Amino acid sequence: MADLRERPDEEIINRFYSKMGELWSNAHQEFRDNDAYYQRKFKVWSNTYQGRPVFYDSTPTHLVDHAVATLMSFSPRIHREPVGETEQHKQDATNLEHGLKSIMDDAALHEPTIPWKVCAQYLVAHGYAVVEAPVLVGLGQRPTEPVESEFDDEEAFETAKTIYRANRKSFNPVRIRVPHPSTVLMNPREKVPTVAIKASKMTAQELHEQSITKKRKQRRKYAEIFDMGNKDPWDEVEVWDYWTPYWHVKLVANSSPSYNASPTSRAATPIWMERNTWGFVPFVHSFAGWGMDMADTGGDPKNFAQGILGPNKETIRKRTQEISAFHQILLRFAYAPMGTSRDPITLAQAISNEGILEGDPQDFWVMNTPDVPGWALQLRSQTDSTLEMGTYSSALAGVRQAGVTTVGQQAILNTAGMRIFSGVALQREHMASIVGSRILQLVDSVSELAGGIGANGKTLSRSTIHNVYGIQVAFPHAEPVMELQQRQMAMSEYGAGLIDPMTYYETAGYENGTEIKQRLIEESVRNLPSVRQKVETLVAQEMGLIDEENQAAAAQEIAARQQAMAPQIPGVSPEMGGGMGPDMGGGMGGPPQGGGAPADLNAPLTPDTFKPERIDLGR
Repeated sequence: MADLRERPDEEIINRFYSKMGELWSNAHQEFRDNDAYYQRKFKVWSNTYQGRPVFYDSTPTHLVDHAVATLMSFSPRIHREPVGETEQHKQDATNLEHGLKSIMDDAALHEPTIPWKVCAQYLVAHGYAVVEAPVLVGLGQRPTEPVESEFDDEEAFETAKTIYRANRKSFNPVRIRVPHPSTVLMNPREKVPTVAIKASKMTAQELHEQSITKKRKQRRKYAEIFDMGNKDPWDEVEVWDYWTPYWHVKLVANSSPSYNASPTSRAATPIWMERNTWGFVPFVHSFAGWGMDMADTGGDPKNFAQGILGPNKETIRKRTQEISAFHQILLRFAYAPMGTSRDPITLAQAISNEGILEGDPQDFWVMNTPDVPGWALQLRSQTDSTLEMGTYSSALAGVRQAGVTTVGQQAILNTAGMRIFSGVALQREHMASIVGSRILQLVDSVSELAGGIGANGKTLSRSTIHNVYGIQVAFPHAEPVMELQQRQMAMSEYGAGLIDPMTYYETAGYENGTEIKQRLIEESVRNLPSVRQKVETLVAQEMGLIDEENQAAAAQEIAARQQAMAPQIPGVSPEMGGGMGPDMGGGMGGPPQGGGAPADLNAPLTPDTFKPERIDLGR
C-alpha cells in the first residue's frame, strides 16, 4: 500500500487513474447517455428505422431544469453554534455566520456558472455530483499592510492605510467549483476522499507561466518548466491534478483522446509537485440516493449514480416517438400534396405565383390524409401519466392540478411531491457544510490568510473561529403559506410564555437573534426622554434653527413636549420613556407578546395579510 505522506511518483499516479477509471467506466458511460438526453440528441428510432423523421420536445431538459429551479434554493443559510456561554461567544458566532455567508456567496458568483445550481443539476440528472472547494486563487494579490518608513510623508502613508483597510475587507481568494462528474476520479466509498485526480484543460501560456512560478519557488527539483514548443499560446492542454492530504501534483496528459475514449489507456507526466499545506483534498462528492447496490455487480458506482432520467429513458423515448408521429401527421394534413387532371407544371407555377387556376373544380383535388383515432390521443395521455409517476408531480412545475381550488390544497400537494427530493437536498447541504468548515480551517491555518478575508463589507477572521470549524449550511426553500403558519404558531407560543425570545427568532427564521436583541436595546435607549431630547437638540442645531438667543427656550420646549408625549404611547410606562414597558411582555430582549391571551392562529398578522380559503375535507 502506498504511503500518502511520501512524495508520489508517476507510476503510482497513473495506476490510480487507471484503476479508478476502470471502476467508474460504467457510470461515466451512463453520464454521457444522460447528457445526450438532456441535450435532446438521444437515439429515438432503432437502426432499422433511422430514416424516420424525429421531433424532439423539451421533456428530458425541463424535467431536470424544473426540478432544480422550482424546488431548490441556491443562497446558503449558515448556522453556527457558539463555542462558549458568554455574550462575546454568541456575538462571534453571529459575526462568523454573516462573514462566511458573504464569502461563500462571493466565491460562488465569481464563477461563470452558479456552483450550487450546477451541483443540483448533476444530482438530479446523474444522481451524482462533485464539488471542488475551497480552492484558493490569487494569493499573490492579497493586500499588504503599509510600513510608515517606506513613505516620504504622512499623507501618503495615511492614504495607503485607507486603501489597505478597504482592500482587506474585499479580499476573497476562495472559489467554489462544480466540475462534470466524469472529470474527477475518487474512491466511491469515501464521501470525503483521501486521494483524487481531476482532468481539465488550460491554455499553454497559462501552464507555462505557472510552471515558471513553481520552479522559482521550489527549493528541491520537484518542478519543471513546461515547454510550449510549437503550440499556440491559446492552445488548450489537457492536465491532471493529483491530490492527497499531503501532496499536490500537476501533470500533463501524454495523449488527448476523444471524449469517449477509455480513461484506462491514458497516462501523464508530472510538471511540478508541491506540499499540500491545506491539510485536505479539496473535493467532496455524494450520490443523490435514488440508486442502490446490486447483488451481482456490488461496488459498481453506476448502481448508486441513478438520476431522474435513468429509469424514465424508455418512457421519454416512447413519448418522443409519439410526438414525432403526430407531428408528421400534422404536416401531412397541413401540406397535403395536390393533384390535377391538367398540366401539373402549370398548376405548380400558378400556386407558387398565387395566380388564378383555370379549369373546373373537379380538375383539382387534395390527397386525403388519415384521421387520428381517439385511442391514439389516449396513448399520449397514458405516456404522460407514466412519466409523471416516474419523476415528480407536475404541480411542482407550476401546473394547476384538477380539482385544486385553494392555496392550502396546493401547499399540501407541493409538500407531498417534494419529498422525493429530500435526500438530494440533504446531500447538497451536507457537501456545502463540509466546504464551509474547510473555509474556516483555511482562514485559521494558512499563513497567507492570517489577516482574514472578506466580501461585501463582511469579514471572516481567526478571532471568531476559536479553532472550531463545525457549521451547518442549509438551502431553505421558500413556502409562504407554511412559513406564515410557523410564525403565527411561534408568536402564540411566545405570548403564552412557552418559548424564549431566541427560540422565537429561530422558529421564525431569523438567524441574527443576537443582533435583533441588541438593536431592541439600542432602540429603547434612543427612546429615553433625556436621550431623545439631546438628539432633537442636535438635529435642530444642524438645521440652523437654534442659536445662542433661543437655545434655552428651545430646550425647554423640547423637554415639555417629551413629557406631554410619553403617556400617549399605549402600553408604555413613562419611566421607560418610550421603550418596551411591562405591558409589552418582552422587556428589551424579545418581540412583543401583545399581552393577555395568546394570538389566534387563524387570525391574520395584519389587515392586509392574504387569508386563503379554508380546506373543506367534506367536499
